[in-house]
Amino acid sequence: MAHETQKFSTGYKKDLSLFNLVMLNSMGMIGSGWLFASLYAASYAGPIGAIASWGLAAIIVTFMALTFMEVSTAFPLAGGSTPIGEMSHGKMTGFLVGWGAWLSDIMTPPIEAIAMVTYLSFFVPGVVNSSGILQPLGYLIAVITLFVILVINLQAVKIFGNVTSGIMIWKWAIPSLAAITLITLAMHPSNFVLYGTFYNGFSGVFSALVLGGIVFSFEGYRAAVNMAAEAKNKDYIWKSVLLALVLVAALYIALQVAFIGALNWTSAGVTAGNWGALSSSVLISGPFAKEASAVGLGWLVVILLIDAVVSPAGAGISYAAYPARIFQSMGEYGYAPKTFANLHKKTKVPANALILGFLVGLVFVYEFPSWHLLVGILTSTLVIAYIMGPASINVFRRTAPHVERLFTLKGSRVIAPIAFIFTFLVVYWSTWPLAGEVVAAVLIGLVMFAYFYRKNGFTIQDIKSGLWLVVALVTIAILSYIGPSNYGGLNIIKFPWDFIAVGAVALVFYYWAQVSGRKTKSLEEYLKFTNQE
Repeated sequence: MAHETQKFSTGYKKDLSLFNLVMLNSMGMIGSGWLFASLYAASYAGPIGAIASWGLAAIIVTFMALTFMEVSTAFPLAGGSTPIGEMSHGKMTGFLVGWGAWLSDIMTPPIEAIAMVTYLSFFVPGVVNSSGILQPLGYLIAVITLFVILVINLQAVKIFGNVTSGIMIWKWAIPSLAAITLITLAMHPSNFVLYGTFYNGFSGVFSALVLGGIVFSFEGYRAAVNMAAEAKNKDYIWKSVLLALVLVAALYIALQVAFIGALNWTSAGVTAGNWGALSSSVLISGPFAKEASAVGLGWLVVILLIDAVVSPAGAGISYAAYPARIFQSMGEYGYAPKTFANLHKKTKVPANALILGFLVGLVFVYEFPSWHLLVGILTSTLVIAYIMGPASINVFRRTAPHVERLFTLKGSRVIAPIAFIFTFLVVYWSTWPLAGEVVAAVLIGLVMFAYFYRKNGFTIQDIKSGLWLVVALVTIAILSYIGPSNYGGLNIIKFPWDFIAVGAVALVFYYWAQVSGRKTKSLEEYLKFTNQE
């Protein structure tokens, strides 16, 4: 029993304050997303469509976050989704959720390093080509960046928290300055009305959410969830999530307005109104810096180029910590080699898991050497981490009703299924074949699970309780394959019937997940360990 309860008391130092957690959440969100997403969102959806996409993304992520707030404050454990999945639906669910969350988070430091290198091309020739693809010098800088991120994360968590909070002050100031300056000094109101308000119609709005990097830009809200075990007070977790979401959503909408309003079609080398061409224009090397340069704001260009190093580096530092905690948690729960469950004796950080993340990050930099290539697959894998909030909240109300909840979500029986539908739609909007590739990448993890199944003797009940998730992932891939042609599908199901089909199918899997939830052995151990039986 000592070993079993160790996973609930991993020895993390509780050094993160409310301010630290808000900063961590914000820093995860204010990364390369603000540098590039406004450009790609406008290219997919047009001016009003892009702004609508940000508003829709804020609503979607808020629904998901609301369910996580209750669950994470009830079970403030390292690794976020992994222990939650196991305690609500057994070991196979816990593994798949942890695997999917780890895959998505492990891609974030590489994408931030790539973003930094791309902006460096503004004044360092030869780091990327005209399509934004890394060249040899760019690869070298990206690798060095990832190594520096690793070194910082190997330090004690209190040092880590102070470093990230310091960077965050800068990261808030610069995008705010850029938005205010461009709106004040470079605004062209005609851009919002004269050239097509909804480019590509509603499908453009939805595609921008995933392929434009909008949902990715909100990814950091889970920081406090993943590092819940290190919060001084678990009441800080839900407060930090909500505060960060509201503040960052307002900032991103202001930045999108600034980008569209300051757009000079002639300087961009694009025919006025051809929004789709923006993603292959000179703007890709630094959208806001190029716009500032076009109106003679040289001082702002310099600041933006400096920030193009600080913002992605800050998000990379923050996100290197999260997959390490997830994989450390997977080691504790028997889903990965035990060596990754170990914490460094002095700093109390998961050093082995951090080093693994660095090595895997190098692979992603090589295989997906541009921001736009990596953002779609990264965003879509997030659904595995997102899905356990809505899937488990009402299960825990039934199986662990007496657990202390510092935040109790009113209306969870309505909000949770809506949030569950949104997780399905996020993958669906990634379009075919990307949706299928993401599902395949997650399900490949079943091979690893099968190995540890034999080694650790998981029960058949673990498989039965997790079957809903496996079938759900396969189903969403099939729906994407037969969906509308503008989403890459066979056009068998057309808009809006495809949305109706996805919503209906998602509800079926939501209620399957509810009946599959049970009082697992892991949950019983947690309740006993915390004296909440």
